[in-house]
Amino acid sequence: MADQHQSNLLASAFPAPPPFYKHFTPENVKRLRELRTEHQDARGDDGSSRRILDPSSLPPELSYLVSPRPPTTGAYRIFGDSYDVIDSLPDLHEQGIEQLYPSGPDVSDARVDGTGSEWTLDRAFYLQKIAKSLLLNFLELVGILSVDPSQYGRKVEDLRTLFVNAHHLLNEYRPHQARETLILMMEEQLQRSRAETEGIRRMKEKVEGILQDIARDIDRTISSHGLDEQDEFGKDGKDAAFKEQRRVWETLKLEPGAL
Repeated sequence: MADQHQSNLLASAFPAPPPFYKHFTPENVKRLRELRTEHQDARGDDGSSRRILDPSSLPPELSYLVSPRPPTTGAYRIFGDSYDVIDSLPDLHEQGIEQLYPSGPDVSDARVDGTGSEWTLDRAFYLQKIAKSLLLNFLELVGILSVDPSQYGRKVEDLRTLFVNAHHLLNEYRPHQARETLILMMEEQLQRSRAETEGIRRMKEKVEGILQDIARDIDRTISSHGLDEQDEFGKDGKDAAFKEQRRVWETLKLEPGAL
């Protein structure tokens, strides 16, 4: 019964939160932090001991708080569908389809490193060849249909092979497309941050200029009206100064909208 319940949780389109979320409490987090500190002091490490801490040596309620290592094999389920952990593009030969372009060298070959940086495939060149072959085979199919329509099968299969190869070549661009998309997003984020920083700098300079104008206007008002409390015109001078300050502050409120 428990296995069936677990299977239903995995196959559910909208599964409930995993039950171990209840262990993520402030008390457990504090206990785990203390255990990590003790483990660090015991090993004399400078922070890397957190990765050495074995989750199996912890109490069950604390073991869930330690992130597991990323899986390298097997499969996982998302919304009822199963996916391989290693998301690799299936080989055409494994699918029983003829491959019309050369394959890369085996990464296990001692002459080539794990990244295959010593060998590259000019995919654009082979895509152009496949596109021309598609046009030629389509014209041949039209000719066959005009002469003997019953012989269309082989030519349709050739067209299918060409389309599958072109589609497979395009799919090999997906990792590159993902990297370039991420780079573009990061560059746009950097440009927005720089623009915001420049806007803040311009606003800072404008506010500093307005404050300097306020100081000059106050000094000028004091000089022209005089603010000596003993002077009979002192009150009028203060009123004029306050009016001038109020005018400047009203101007200051309008300045941010000018940007």
